[in-house]
Amino acid sequence: MRTPVYCRNTFLTLVLLAVTSVVWAQDTEKPCLPVQDVPASRLAFIAGEKITMMASYTWGVVNTDVGTVSMEVAEKSLYGEPGFQAKGRIQTSKFFSAFFRVDDYYESHFKKSNLRPVYFMRDIHEGKYTIQNYYHYNPDNSINARIIRKDGSVQDTLLPGRICTFDLVTVFYFLRNLDFDNMIPGDVSPVSFAIDEEIFELYLRFDGYDQIRVSGMGTFRALKFSAQTVAGVVFDGKEDLRFWISDDQNRIPLFLESPVIVGRVTARLFQYENLRFPLSSKIK
Repeated sequence: MRTPVYCRNTFLTLVLLAVTSVVWAQDTEKPCLPVQDVPASRLAFIAGEKITMMASYTWGVVNTDVGTVSMEVAEKSLYGEPGFQAKGRIQTSKFFSAFFRVDDYYESHFKKSNLRPVYFMRDIHEGKYTIQNYYHYNPDNSINARIIRKDGSVQDTLLPGRICTFDLVTVFYFLRNLDFDNMIPGDVSPVSFAIDEEIFELYLRFDGYDQIRVSGMGTFRALKFSAQTVAGVVFDGKEDLRFWISDDQNRIPLFLESPVIVGRVTARLFQYENLRFPLSSKIK
C-alpha cells in the first residue's frame, strides 16, 4: 500500500513541491538514486538562470492566476569549494492576497561538483501559518535541523539523511541533471528530501514523451512525469498530478496540473532568463 506525502501547507507550496520534485511515495525504503560528480560541461543550468511559474486555480468556468513561483541561482563559494546559492519565492498576486496571503522564501547552498546541499532555510508565511526551517548537512549525510514555529517554540533535531536526501530547492536542480536519455516509460528514480522535522522517500516516475502547449509561451516537446496525490484537505487522492519538463538540455519545468477537492491547480512556465542552452524543445 502506498503512503502518500503529507505537507502542512497551502496548495501554492504544493505547487513548489511538484515543480521541484515530482514524486511517487512508497511505504518501503528503496535504494538511493546514485549521487555522483556532474561535469561542469553537462550541467543543465548556469549561474544567473531564473525561472518563474504562474500558479492558477480552475473551478468550472472560473480560471484565475493566484501567484508566482520563482527560482534563481548564483555562484557561491562554500568554505573554499565552488558552489551555488539558489533562492525560491512563492507569492500570491495582489488581488488574491486580499483573501489569503502567501509569501514564502527558500534558500539553499549546494556543491557545484555533485549538487549535494550544504545549507538550507525556508521562511513560510501563509495566512496565519508561519514556520522556519534551518538545515546544516553533515559529511555523514545527517542533517542538523532547527524548526521554529509561530508560537516561538524551537525544535532542534538530528535527521538521519542519506546520500540522496536533498531539500526542496536543491532537488529541483539535481533532478534536472539525471540521465533522461536512457529512461524508458515506467522507470522510477528514488530520491528523498527533508522538510520540517521529517524526511520523505520519493519516486520520480517517467511516463514518456509528449507535446504540450503553454499559454503565452508556445508549444514544446516535453518529458512527462506523474505523481500520486494525498487524500486530505486539498487533494482527493483519486487522480495523479502530472508534470512536463522541456525535452532539451535545459530540462526546465513547463507545466503541471493536479486535481484538488474542488477544482484544479495548475502552474505554467511564465518567464525565464539566462538559460544555459537554447530552448530547442520549443516547436512554435
